[in-house]
Amino acid sequence: MNNKVLFGIMCIIFNSYGVPCFMQGNVGTGIKRIVFGVITCGVIGIINMIKGIILGIQVLKMSDEEFEEKKATLSSGIPS
Repeated sequence: MNNKVLFGIMCIIFNSYGVPCFMQGNVGTGIKRIVFGVITCGVIGIINMIKGIILGIQVLKMSDEEFEEKKATLSSGIPS
């Protein structure tokens, strides 16, 4: 996950499916996000979509140095 633009766009578009978690190497969190989305009939997915849009915009506004410092700690929704 070295490309901040790709990560920001993936947060905006695919956050409810856990794609940013997989990009960060958090496979367990990505799988939990998919399972919780199915169990709650998409309610968690809607929340994660909103959080993903917010995080994606924040990432796209960051400088490259800020992104390098914060990329391991970026959290994009439930479960985090």
